[in-house]
Amino acid sequence: MVVCLNLVMKPIISKSIIFLLLLAVYKFPLYGQLKLGGTRSEINFREGPGLNSRILSTISSSNLLVILPREVQNGFVEVFDIESNSFGFVYESLIKVTDTLNFQKQHFFERSGENENGDIEIELINRTDKSLFVWINKNIINLTPHEKKNLIFNDQEIIYFSSAPGLYPVFGREILKKGNSYKWNFTI
Repeated sequence: MVVCLNLVMKPIISKSIIFLLLLAVYKFPLYGQLKLGGTRSEINFREGPGLNSRILSTISSSNLLVILPREVQNGFVEVFDIESNSFGFVYESLIKVTDTLNFQKQHFFERSGENENGDIEIELINRTDKSLFVWINKNIINLTPHEKKNLIFNDQEIIYFSSAPGLYPVFGREILKKGNSYKWNFTI
């Protein structure tokens, strides 16, 4: 009878592992990648994911777009337009992906101390004369020239992307330690 139980349990364990792997792949398919692309023609750049959303501007086919790793909403994806240093939504089928870059481990965050709350505290410091767009773990942060902002995260894995008008984006992935404070100094 013990042999029968072992034979019955193996398929259940295997099915559970396969289910968890499929769930991870389908729930977080783009989280480890940054896609770059453009449009085949001029398209509307919208405030939200839908045809009823306000049109912010028209994007030229020559603009470089960063497709943010978020879920498609109503057929629209959230993108960052490097030329205008702004984010908005475009219809997914109108985007032509030209490059897919995997997030790599980087070392932009400098440990600055410990904190008492057990979270990860990050101080963003813009030491430039440019406005910066920062995306960290699906959070969008805009920094004006010489501005500082403090953020708190529970996740140890920090996936980020940052850009300024006319500059190629910086992106990567870092594992930070809970209970510590970090600084990210932006300089050009």
